[in-house]
Amino acid sequence: MATKIPGYKGQLLEIDLTAKSVKTVDLDPKLARDYLGGRAMGGKMLIDAYGTNWGKIDAFSPDALLLVLAGPYVGFIGCKTNFVIKSPQSQGITAGQGSGDFSHELRFCGYDGIVFKGKASSPVYVTIFDDKVEIRDASKMWGKEIKETHQMIVDEHGDRTSQYYIGPAGENLVRYAAAMTEWYRAAARGGPGAVMGSKNLKAIVARGTGPAPDVFDQKKLLDLMALARKNQPLVRRSSIEFGTTPGVFRTGNVNSSEPVRNWQTEWHDRQEVRAENFAANQWVRRYWADYGCVVPCSKLGRVKYGKRAGTICELPDYEAGALEGTNFGIFDIDEMAVSTGRPDELGFDLISVGNVCSFACEAQEKGILTAADLGGVQLKWGDTDGFMKLMDLIAHRQGEIPTLLGEGLLAATRKIGKGSEAFAMQTKGIEWGAHGTRSGRDASEISYSVASQGGDHTSTASPAGEAGMFGDSVGQCGGQGLNRDQQIEWLQAITGFGVTTDELTKVMLPRWATMNRIALLLAGWTYKDDVNPPRTYEPLPEGPFKGKRVDKAIESQKKQDYYTFMGWDKQGVPTAATLQAHGFGGFDGALAPLRA
Repeated sequence: MATKIPGYKGQLLEIDLTAKSVKTVDLDPKLARDYLGGRAMGGKMLIDAYGTNWGKIDAFSPDALLLVLAGPYVGFIGCKTNFVIKSPQSQGITAGQGSGDFSHELRFCGYDGIVFKGKASSPVYVTIFDDKVEIRDASKMWGKEIKETHQMIVDEHGDRTSQYYIGPAGENLVRYAAAMTEWYRAAARGGPGAVMGSKNLKAIVARGTGPAPDVFDQKKLLDLMALARKNQPLVRRSSIEFGTTPGVFRTGNVNSSEPVRNWQTEWHDRQEVRAENFAANQWVRRYWADYGCVVPCSKLGRVKYGKRAGTICELPDYEAGALEGTNFGIFDIDEMAVSTGRPDELGFDLISVGNVCSFACEAQEKGILTAADLGGVQLKWGDTDGFMKLMDLIAHRQGEIPTLLGEGLLAATRKIGKGSEAFAMQTKGIEWGAHGTRSGRDASEISYSVASQGGDHTSTASPAGEAGMFGDSVGQCGGQGLNRDQQIEWLQAITGFGVTTDELTKVMLPRWATMNRIALLLAGWTYKDDVNPPRTYEPLPEGPFKGKRVDKAIESQKKQDYYTFMGWDKQGVPTAATLQAHGFGGFDGALAPLRA
């Protein structure tokens, strides 16, 4: 019998791919109260499972867990699915959040999440149709790209299902592969698609016909839902009209914090990438939404004319337009429509592969790599075809250097050498989101350096901790635009947990950040790794913030202030008292030798 917890179904689905077994596990009410769901709950489940052996667990081994989790908001507003893993990139805890309807379908099937264990002996996919769960043969899907995989599932199971699947990048264990849904939506950061591939798990398919969970205060929740439907579309009107596409111009032109040609500069004045140009020339459908979403921001587009005519794509959001557009020196919006779509088709984390490919272009520019090193591909800024050819080689692990690039920038620069680490944009093995630190108008000096997910822009740190962990844990898509007070109101109406803003900021978020810090320390990272990439210490070469850069002295002081706020010592190691206060006293012995 499932545990009775308002806002939850009270049970997890545990699937052992080695044994081909399926069972349900009751959800612990204390786990739900202290960690809520999604990212924080997954992190706690992982660190409990691995303990002080964290550093010895191979992220690709059958012993590694893959957690697919829903938060308590799921079923009531636009939400994301959390894929929580030991990252094959950072070796720490990471959670990739993907949009779409999957988390809702999973909850309507009666589950708060899935725990995958073991490894299938051959390619499989899993179907979850209410309480009927099956492990099926996926040999015909293996090797297929994302769109074809999606169509094969729809042909077999109908278009009322929701799915997550991997492409060639995940199958070939590219460490930054994504779990994809609906062609172009991704749970990507940290490499969840690679972990799926390591388990021979091609796809997860769900369709639920059950009700949403019972909640603590139904009337209050219905009032909040009605208010969100009325107000949030007004508050977030720009998001509905344009999504995050305006950032492709504004982030570079106004804030000087957008990657351009592998972050060699972060400013541009290319008017052709203004959002209204995309809207006038490419957009077919103004917007649509996922289940429960009150701020529909998705766009469908197509290229009308020229050599790319007929291309159907999701119009680039900011991260895609920046990492596969300006970062590649591409400012033609038709070319950008193509270059931003290819990573999704191959199943990449488009942020990581965008940084990797632009790094390779600059390495060629500097004579560190040659076209022969890259399978005959000569990369040039603005040449879409060259970048797409390299993506294909990386996804299929073809050639020595493309295979190495599939390991990520940290591993690649360690082997390539020749000063290449100076222009590799990564922190703790995870490539940077498209938000620079040099101008001071976007990310700060410590946004990535002390963050628990390294270069992940969705998980940046501030002097008051990592606020994004809360949204990731309750499941809410940030595009819904709820402020912190509203988020707390929603949580109380759904769960009745009595969480206050004070408890969240002073107890829960520090507890979760400390948990993630423990994993990073056990994985071998130290305070010496809490730094920005070398390029950020170089002055911006142009634009209104020309000459600005990350000041190492300011970075160091802010880092120490952050450690103090968190209850960590001067080398970023949680003190014995902090560990005890947060319930992690059992790790004190393992961390004691690391303290200053």
